[in-house]
Amino acid sequence: MTQSKNEAREQARRVAYNRDHSRRGREERRRRLVIITTFSAIIISVVAAISGVLYDRVYVPSKSVATVAGQSLTRSGYVTEKRLNLASQIAQNILLASFGGQFAERFKQQNPYLETEVAALSVANEPDGVVVQQWVDRVTLEKAAAEQYNISADEGMADQAFIHDYGQVFGAAAVAADATPTGATPTPGGKQPTMTIRPTQGAPTASPDAAKAGTLVAPILDQIFKNYVDSLKEVGSTGILTRDDFQQALRLQYGRQVLIEAIKAKLVPTEGFTASLEPTGYQTSQILVRVDVPENATEAEIQALYDAKKPKALELLAKIQGGADFGKTAASESEDFTSRKKDGKMDSFDKTGRSVAGTTFAPEYVAATLSLKEGGVTVDLIKTSFGWHIIKLNAMTVPTKDDQLATARTAAFEAWMPTTTTKYPVTYAVQPTETAVAAPTTVAPVAPTAALGGYPTDTPEPAVTATIAPFPTMTPTPTKQP
Repeated sequence: MTQSKNEAREQARRVAYNRDHSRRGREERRRRLVIITTFSAIIISVVAAISGVLYDRVYVPSKSVATVAGQSLTRSGYVTEKRLNLASQIAQNILLASFGGQFAERFKQQNPYLETEVAALSVANEPDGVVVQQWVDRVTLEKAAAEQYNISADEGMADQAFIHDYGQVFGAAAVAADATPTGATPTPGGKQPTMTIRPTQGAPTASPDAAKAGTLVAPILDQIFKNYVDSLKEVGSTGILTRDDFQQALRLQYGRQVLIEAIKAKLVPTEGFTASLEPTGYQTSQILVRVDVPENATEAEIQALYDAKKPKALELLAKIQGGADFGKTAASESEDFTSRKKDGKMDSFDKTGRSVAGTTFAPEYVAATLSLKEGGVTVDLIKTSFGWHIIKLNAMTVPTKDDQLATARTAAFEAWMPTTTTKYPVTYAVQPTETAVAAPTTVAPVAPTAALGGYPTDTPEPAVTATIAPFPTMTPTPTKQP
C-alpha cells in the first residue's frame, strides 16, 4: 500500500514537472520567436533604409540621361548642367541690367525666379529637354571639332571672348588689349555701348599671357557675383549660386562660342573668299500723288480716278526733270504726309521688297527702284494702289567683305552642324521633357504691306523708342530631336 502511494506521488511529481517544463519550453520558444521577429524587422528596416539611400544618392544620380560620342550625361551631371545654364542666364540679366534705364528693373526681376529654379534642382526631377540637347550639342561640337579639324577651345580663349563682352560694361576691356578678340573695342571718351549685344565676330586669338587673361577675368566675375547677391538681397533672399558657378557657366558659354567661330573659319577661310557687289538694301525717296479709291469701285471708275490725278503727277515729274530739288519738292508737294516730313525719304528695303520695318513694299515700287542707278529718278510715273509715284534711289547698300564673310560662315556652319548627327548618334536613356516652344511654321508669315501714302494728321509722330536685341545664346539650334 505504501509503495503504491509513493509511486502515485512520484507520478504526480513527474506530471507536474513535465507540465512545467513544457510551459517553460513554450514560453522560451515564444521569447525566441519575438526576438527573431524583432531582429528581422530591424534588419529589414536597416536594409531598406540603406537601399533607399543608395538608390537616391548612388543609383539615381548615376543613371544615364543621354549618351553621345562615348560620353554619358548622368542625372547628377544633368543637375550640374542645369545649374550652370541658370547661372549663365542670371549673368546675362546682370549684364543687361547694368545699362540702367527702363530695362534694368525688368532684367533684375527675373533673377529671383531663376534662383527658385536653382533651389528646386534635384536628380529626381524629369530632365529639361532643352538643357539635355544643349549638352548633346556641345559634346558633339567638341568631338567633331577635334576629330575633323583638330581644334579645341581652351580656357584662355574663352576668357578673352568673355572679357570682350562683359569687359565693355564692367570696365576691363580697355586694359585688356592683348587679351581681347579681334574686333571693335570701346574708345575712352567715345560713344557709349548700345543696348544691342552681339556675339563676338571671328575666332579670338589666344593671349600669349594666359595668366593675365585670368587676372582680368577675376574682377569682372567679382562684380557679377556682387550684383547677383545684391539683387537677391532686395527681395530678402540669399544666393545659392557661387562665384565658381558663374565662372564655369561663362567659360562653357564662351568656350562654345570660340569653338563655333573657329569651325566657321575652317569652313569658309578668308583666303579665296570673294565678296559680292550685289546690293542688299535700297533707300529711296518718293513724291506721291494720292489716288483714293472707294470700296466697290468698278474698273472704269478706278481708271477715271487715276486719269484725273495723272496731270498733277506729270507736272511734278516735269518739275523734277527740270532740275527742281527732289527733297524740297517732296516736302511741299508729296501727298504721302508721313514721308514728306522727311523730305520724301522711305524705309530701306531689300530686293524682295521687305523693309527694315518688317513691311513689304508694293512690287511696282520695288521693280522701279531696282531699275535705277544710285541717285537716279524714275523717268515715268509709277502706278501702285496708293496712286502715282516719282521715285528717287538715294543709296544702295552693299555689305562689306567682313559682313559677307560672317554671313557666309554662319550659313556654312548651319549646314555643317546637322551632318554630325549621323556620325555621333544620340541615345536617350530618359526621354526628356521639352520646354514649350511655338511650333515652327513651314511657310513664313506674310509681311504687312508698307503704307506708301500716309494721311495728314495733327497728332505728333510717336517718338522712336529704343529696343533691346535678345542677348545671344551661344547654343546652336538643336540638330537632334530627342
